[in-house]
Amino acid sequence: MTIKNRNTIGITTTTALVVFVLFANNSAFGASSVDNLPEIKATDEIKKNPLLMKILKNIEISKKKIAEMQKKQLVITEHKKLLDAQRKIAQEKFASDLARMNKEMENFTPRAAFTKFLSGVNGTHHSIFWSQFNYQEQKVNLARAAMNEVLKNGGTFEDARNAFSKVGSMTRTEIIGYLKDQNIQHGFANPDVQKAFDKYGKLPRNRD
Repeated sequence: MTIKNRNTIGITTTTALVVFVLFANNSAFGASSVDNLPEIKATDEIKKNPLLMKILKNIEISKKKIAEMQKKQLVITEHKKLLDAQRKIAQEKFASDLARMNKEMENFTPRAAFTKFLSGVNGTHHSIFWSQFNYQEQKVNLARAAMNEVLKNGGTFEDARNAFSKVGSMTRTEIIGYLKDQNIQHGFANPDVQKAFDKYGKLPRNRD
């Protein structure tokens, strides 16, 4: 084999390796576009080499596959953008409808109904009534929070109802004690007189 032939083979082999490495790098790390892949023309020298022609053929096949993958990814991306836009519109409409509903129902809330009820009650007693309302409202909010916490942690609806009932309910003794404290706090009862009542709200009987 002559030196010229050896050099030709060496150059050809080197060219093939360079082509393969360039393409492999783009495939491995992901080209941003098929256009970024190196374009290699089949020169007369390359056409004479079956190995190089096979490599070029495989490169064209791979470029088509990459183009198809990029097209699919573009479709997925656009679909996600559409879903996000629709979700945002739905959320905005829900918030708008909720605000409108709250506006329409503001006169029918428990607080509004209670305010209407107190309009027929002597204003002297409003403070104690509102104190009782706020206390009960707070218990209901705590009960709802306890219920939601149970559901959030995987509990059943029965467990959630039990949690709501446990936090939101009051025993007869608790109610009597609370009302006694409220009457004293708002000046509707004398502390010394209230001390005469037992925890059940009854006066002790004389045992003569």
